[in-house]
Amino acid sequence: MGDPGRAAGPAGKDRLKVCFFIWGLRAAGAERVLSFLANAWSAKGWQVVILTMEDGKTEPFYPLADAVEVRTLDLLKDSASFVSGLTNNLRRLRTIRRAFREAAPDVAISFVDKANTLAVFASRGLGIPLIISERTDPSRRSLGRWWSALRDRAYPRADILVFQSQAVLDWFPPRVRRKGVVIPNPVLPPPDADPSPREDRPRRIVAMGRLFPVKGFDLLLEAFAAAAAKAPDWVLDIWGEGPERSALEEQARRLGLGGRVRFPGLTERPFEILRSADLFILSSRAEGFPNVLVEAMACGLPVISTDFGGAAKEIIRDGVDGVLVPSGDPSALASAMLRLMSDPAARARLSQRAPEVVARYSRERILALWEQAIGRALGAGGGDACRT
Repeated sequence: MGDPGRAAGPAGKDRLKVCFFIWGLRAAGAERVLSFLANAWSAKGWQVVILTMEDGKTEPFYPLADAVEVRTLDLLKDSASFVSGLTNNLRRLRTIRRAFREAAPDVAISFVDKANTLAVFASRGLGIPLIISERTDPSRRSLGRWWSALRDRAYPRADILVFQSQAVLDWFPPRVRRKGVVIPNPVLPPPDADPSPREDRPRRIVAMGRLFPVKGFDLLLEAFAAAAAKAPDWVLDIWGEGPERSALEEQARRLGLGGRVRFPGLTERPFEILRSADLFILSSRAEGFPNVLVEAMACGLPVISTDFGGAAKEIIRDGVDGVLVPSGDPSALASAMLRLMSDPAARARLSQRAPEVVARYSRERILALWEQAIGRALGAGGGDACRT
C-alpha cells in the first residue's frame, strides 16, 4: 500500500493543507487527539492550521510542532440574554467563515459538538470538504434544546462524521450513520521507565480529569468513603482542575476523609503519576473515549470504570483487563473498589492484560483511519457541506 498522505491528497498534490477548528486548546481529551494529529501530519510535510475560539492569551496545553499554525478568533465572550446570544453566534459564524476562507485548506476538521455545528453552517458554500468529530455520548449528555436542534440540522450536512465508538454512531439517525466512521482515540505507549523498588507508602488510587460534574468525582468520593474504613492503608489522589474543586474539597471534609484524599491539580507527567499508582478509577457519568482510561491500562494499572456509554464496553473487557460498574451508582463502585483493594492477585491479573490496549488502539492504526476519512471527504468533493 502506498503512502496514505499521497493517497489522500487531491489530484496533482502530494501534500495537504488541513485546517482544524475547535473551541480551545485546553487540557482535555479532544484537544489531545487534535494535537496528536496536527503534529503527525506536520511531520509528514502537510500544512496544518488550527482555528480556535480563544483570545490567544493562553498557550496550548499540549505541545505543538513549530510548523503548526494556531489562529485565535477571540469568540468566547459571554451572552447576557437570548438576543445577545443570537447576535454573538451570528458574529461567530461570520468570523469562522472568514477564517476558513482565508485558511483555504484542502480539508477542514472540526472537533466537539457545538464547534462542529458552527463549522458546518460557517463553511457552507465555500467548497471545503468538512469532517466533524463527535467526542462524547449525546445519549447521556444533552446540549440543551436549541443546540441539540441546531446539531440535528447541521450534522447530516457534513461530508464525513467521525465517532469514537460504534455505540455512539448507532445512536444517530440513518442520514448521519451513512456518513459515519468509527475512529477510536490513539493510545500513546508510555515512555520507558526503569523499574524502581516500591516505596514504603500507602496504597494509592488515582483518578484524573477536569473537575466538572460529568466526571463523577462526587460519586468517587462517596464510594471511597464507603470503602475506606475497611481499607485503611489506601489513599486517593484526584488530579485535574475545574469549577468543582471547592465543592469536592468540602465534600471530602464532610465525609471525614481528611488527609486520605488529595487534589494535586494538573500534571504534564500523567504517565509518571499513573505508574506510581496501585489502582485507577474512572467515575464519569458520560464519556466518548477517555484517553486517561486507556493510558492507565497502557501503564499496566488495574482499572475500574463506570459504564459511561460511548466506548466503555469496547475499551474494557470486563473481568479480563478491567472492571465495569454501572454509571451513577456509588455503592457498586465502592464494592468493586473494596474487592480489588483487598485482593492483590485480582489486581495482578487485570494488570497483566491491561497493556494489550496499546496494540488495539495503536497510533499507526488510528492515524491510518483518519487519513482514510480524509480521502473519503476529498472524494465527496465538499458535497453536502456546500449545498443548502
